[in-house]
Amino acid sequence: MIKKEDLYIRDPFIYFENEVYYLYSAYQKKDELYPSFVVYKSKDLEEFTEPITIFQGNSHFWGNKDFWAPEMHKYKNKYYLFASCKADNCCRGTQIFVSDRPDGEFTCLTEHAITPKNWECLDGTLWVEKGIPYLIFCHEWLQIGNGTICLMQLSDDLTHPVSEPKILFSAKDAKWPIAFQGKNNYVTDGPFIIQQKDGLEMIWSSYSKTGYAIGVCHSKSIKGPWIQEDQPIYSEDGGHAMVFEKDGQKMMTFHAPNTFDGNERLVLYPYHSKMEPIHH
Repeated sequence: MIKKEDLYIRDPFIYFENEVYYLYSAYQKKDELYPSFVVYKSKDLEEFTEPITIFQGNSHFWGNKDFWAPEMHKYKNKYYLFASCKADNCCRGTQIFVSDRPDGEFTCLTEHAITPKNWECLDGTLWVEKGIPYLIFCHEWLQIGNGTICLMQLSDDLTHPVSEPKILFSAKDAKWPIAFQGKNNYVTDGPFIIQQKDGLEMIWSSYSKTGYAIGVCHSKSIKGPWIQEDQPIYSEDGGHAMVFEKDGQKMMTFHAPNTFDGNERLVLYPYHSKMEPIHH
């Protein structure tokens, strides 16, 4: 077993079913040519199993690098993995995989990414509103400077878009993000939707004056308009968050610090609507 404090992870995503917590992550061994997606299992979020490979990159798959931020969503009694991938001759995009089990072998739902072919995209997440599935994803700052978060309706079987992408907001629509690697570059990263009693909340990440951060915005509908909070709820160099339930309490998890040096760890906090800024 691996203790939480010893588990290196970025962009954590947690799913709970049948008394088991499933923690999804990208993974690559030093001697492997292709990266993979894995899941760790836990009963208490303190100790985790060794990683179980759920998709192994290979020469037949379009993406050969930058396996990032897998999310697992149960939809119509199947398990769908939404994850970012890239290749030298392809834009980064969200690929959807499917399995019969949360820790099973995942296979590609489609041959290519679901996001627009000529867009650099990442961090696709699923939301179902009034029975209609939507993909929420980031159009990357690398391509457009001021990164955006977009919405695209999907077919009922998740195999193709049935609408053009709609911009929900840009990084600069919020007051707190600062420029990254140049005066016109603003990051959008890690959108995740939470249902609250009075509407929807979205958490997402960008860079703030005090480090990588998690912001919050609110809307009555997935289509917006989205109203941004003036300050992030976490700004101490950690981010790419999501929310799950533990013992009836909403919990937020993210990685911190955002150092890209192997020190990133799983962070857990209680989450509630319009919460005060938290300190780690």
